[in-house]
Amino acid sequence: MEGLSDKTIVVTGGAGGIGLATVQRLVTAGSRVVIADLVSSNGESIATELNEGRGMVHFMPVDVTSVASLTKVADEVVTRFGAIDGVVANAGIAVMSEAFAYNEASWRQTMGVNLDGAFFTAQSFARHMRGRGGSVVLISSIAARSVVQPEKCAAYGATKAAVEHLAALLGVEWARDGIRVNAVGPGRTETPMIERIAKESPEMVATWMEQVPIGRLIRPEEVANAVAFFLSDLSSGCNGTTLMVDGGYDKT
Repeated sequence: MEGLSDKTIVVTGGAGGIGLATVQRLVTAGSRVVIADLVSSNGESIATELNEGRGMVHFMPVDVTSVASLTKVADEVVTRFGAIDGVVANAGIAVMSEAFAYNEASWRQTMGVNLDGAFFTAQSFARHMRGRGGSVVLISSIAARSVVQPEKCAAYGATKAAVEHLAALLGVEWARDGIRVNAVGPGRTETPMIERIAKESPEMVATWMEQVPIGRLIRPEEVANAVAFFLSDLSSGCNGTTLMVDGGYDKT
């Protein structure tokens, strides 16, 4: 990818799934990467493993539901490395439940991580990009555009629909500051969460396979390639848009 070498990029939720695949993709492109994840994650050991003595991968604990935590990490990145060139707001949760059974705590937690977390991640790190440029990538979902079946995820789908539009809103507003904001919308992807569902409900996974023209789940590295594209100079003309990585879902 053009223009990723020596860039400093932060990935929230970078210790697993799509986030980890993105970190690995950026490392191969020569970026300095900060894995920003919960203290309870294995981000520290992952950073050590990926470093291989090069000092290009770092772990910083963060809680994306806390503006103070995000601000602290953003300031620390600038202090240690001089600048922030990109941020990927990847941290997210998905609580599956029928709407009538959804409780207030679960609803507010989903909103707090997926939507509030995405906005305040973008805001906290983009402040350091004003005037010098940079790229923000938000992670959306097929659930942003379609009512996914058979699982029930009203809260998750609502947050992802908002995140996709948020990318357009921020992209337009921050364009004059040299900051591009785009989103990537993964289909159902081979992540630990999906693996758990496959064990508990194999019939649901079989249904998913029928819904995707390519007949398989998306691989995390395929999503990571799209994220890297938006962070790179190859996407210099892209702003406020969403790239779907879904295998043709819901187009048949």
